[in-house]
Amino acid sequence: MIEIKPGNSKKRPNIANGITPVEYFEQLIFPRVNLCPLPKIESLNTVIRFDIDGDSGGSWTIRVECGLLKRVVRNFPDTGLLINVSGLRPVSTFQMDSKTFVSILKREFTPQNAFFKRKVKISGDIMIALKMNVLVNYL
Repeated sequence: MIEIKPGNSKKRPNIANGITPVEYFEQLIFPRVNLCPLPKIESLNTVIRFDIDGDSGGSWTIRVECGLLKRVVRNFPDTGLLINVSGLRPVSTFQMDSKTFVSILKREFTPQNAFFKRKVKISGDIMIALKMNVLVNYL
């Protein structure tokens, strides 16, 4: 388990060509989400897990509070007690390959299109999954 800490970014970084899921989650996700110029969804309080297969893949669990990213953990163990103590029980889990994840980040297609093309599997709360369309705008 690796806790990802927010950096000192004052400016929202762009998504570079060739970005990997590891680089995104471990270097860009905090400033991309929290410095997004779009209004935050203050009612969005959730924990989402991304399981990314393939090159530079892995598992990242994120906690969003009042529309702001508060916590990112890589390879968080899937054991009930630890999840309960840490407050990182995922409400929804998104499973996809790294190419699909990067394509969503680059806006080549939406999460819904990826889901309907069977490139993304979703488990858990489908309502949170539907809100991902808005959340992707922060990513």
